[in-house]
Amino acid sequence: MKLVSMPGHQPSGFDEFGNATLKLDSQTTVTGLLAQLRLSDLETYMVLVNGTVIPPSEHGSHVLADGDEAAVFPPMEGG
Repeated sequence: MKLVSMPGHQPSGFDEFGNATLKLDSQTTVTGLLAQLRLSDLETYMVLVNGTVIPPSEHGSHVLADGDEAAVFPPMEGG
């Protein structure tokens, strides 16, 4: 699985461009991915899988497939 995160906001294991590759179990969900990345507040991260937003209500049921590309975005701040 290829992961993309905003440069400057990525967890450990990402390169300077915000990219990483992970091997996951065959039944890993978005929630499992976020937990593996040690992101503390799972509901606040916006996650896209293959360019499609996965709503927080589906993080626990959306199973990731081999070859998927996930983009993880931190909560936006400011106003």
